[in-house]
Amino acid sequence: MVSTRNHPSNFPPPDLSPTKSSSPSSPSAPSTRSRRRTTKPKGWLHTPSHLTLGWLLISLPLVIWDTGYVLLRPHSMPGGKLHWPIWEPYGLYGSVDYIYGFPAWEASNGFTAAQAALNVVETVMYLGYLYLVGVHGVESGRVDGRGATKALGWLGAGRVVGGREAGVAVLIGFSASVMTLSKTVLYWANEAFSGWHNIGHNDLFSLVFMWIIPNGAWLILPTYMTYVFAAEILEGLTAESSKSTPLAIKDE
Repeated sequence: MVSTRNHPSNFPPPDLSPTKSSSPSSPSAPSTRSRRRTTKPKGWLHTPSHLTLGWLLISLPLVIWDTGYVLLRPHSMPGGKLHWPIWEPYGLYGSVDYIYGFPAWEASNGFTAAQAALNVVETVMYLGYLYLVGVHGVESGRVDGRGATKALGWLGAGRVVGGREAGVAVLIGFSASVMTLSKTVLYWANEAFSGWHNIGHNDLFSLVFMWIIPNGAWLILPTYMTYVFAAEILEGLTAESSKSTPLAIKDE
């Protein structure tokens, strides 16, 4: 008979507890890197489109040119020592719109100079706006500029400005665009209520291509900018007001 003295009387029971290899895989928490990729920028941002910035870069030199002509009359007018070559095209425009020509100057019509004085204020405001956007903003092709769409391509992209600089930029931009739009509407209304006194002598071709189209641009683009800036201001105010709760008023 074989001795079993040197063997254990009972073998240890098998370990049936689940091991790490047999445990079902639990969903892992998203990594910090993946969370950072999907996190959207917090806070209110100003995102001017290239359409807005491009219009300002084109229109501001023209406004400065126009303002110089008006404030330097009669030296900038035909026959004046400053007329050629900088303001020579105004010889033609002054014959289309008398408010820029000799009839208004000889009649001491102050509307033209008053408008030019407002142009100076307006230009300073736009230059301040462009400084804030240019210095404190960053280019971002992934963020559509406010009021523009991807269908516009490069014009629909924009810069991004955050913080206090964004608020100051939008406030200045909105004020200046309202000023531009109001001044242009007044310019058109002045002609309408005066019986088209300064432009009524033109034929249809000259009127359309020398007056309506050029001056119409200062109606369309400032209207767009006014809407865009107002929408951003409303968006920022709405976001801030949603964080606060009305205080309960208790009767004492």
